[in-house]
Amino acid sequence: MKTKGTVGICTLVAYVLGAAAVVNAAEHATPGPEYVIVEEEVWTVLADEPQQHFQEAHEQFVKKDLKAAAAEVRKGAAFLRLEAARATGASKEALAASIKELDSLAGKVESGGVTAASDLDHAFARAEHALASEHLARAKESWAKKDLKRAGGSLKAAATSLEHALAWAGRKGEADVIAVTKDAGVVAGKLIEGTGWAADETEKAIEAVGAEIEKLGRSLSLHERLACR
Repeated sequence: MKTKGTVGICTLVAYVLGAAAVVNAAEHATPGPEYVIVEEEVWTVLADEPQQHFQEAHEQFVKKDLKAAAAEVRKGAAFLRLEAARATGASKEALAASIKELDSLAGKVESGGVTAASDLDHAFARAEHALASEHLARAKESWAKKDLKRAGGSLKAAATSLEHALAWAGRKGEADVIAVTKDAGVVAGKLIEGTGWAADETEKAIEAVGAEIEKLGRSLSLHERLACR
């Protein structure tokens, strides 16, 4: 069983050694009610890490290096495990589903059972969408408590994961979404700095990002249902 002391050690390791240490910790962790591997401030810094591994997985798959591609998929899944360990409700369920999908995908990639890069793209889109949903939930929770720095960090992470999800879904560059994520980034910066923010502007940004996440979720669900026919 992990102890509270382990939490602090893992957090310190994350700061000092960076993403590689976090991946290793996540791959060997068994998250439970009293176990949190990485604190929120650390996760915000590492929020872009899953995308880095997903991109590398895609590149290695195209190069036919299936073992390397599978390893990168598993590393991306490890970061979802970090987020799932502290998530609740629907967000936790979505993350758990994506983790299961990525684990299965990694095995199929490694064994040569995946023939199209689009199979990776669709899984990565769902994973980033699940992350965006959880980040947004964190932003709402922190904003309600007027914890500005955490609200800003989570809002920024939500917008970033949304952008990644849209890109994997083949919807990168849509003007209306670009405007939403850009505005969210500006608002997030103000919250993190603790100056120049306004309540109505913040609530509007959170609502707009949430609307786009919900819209993408419907699109991904429809695509999944059609693919299963």
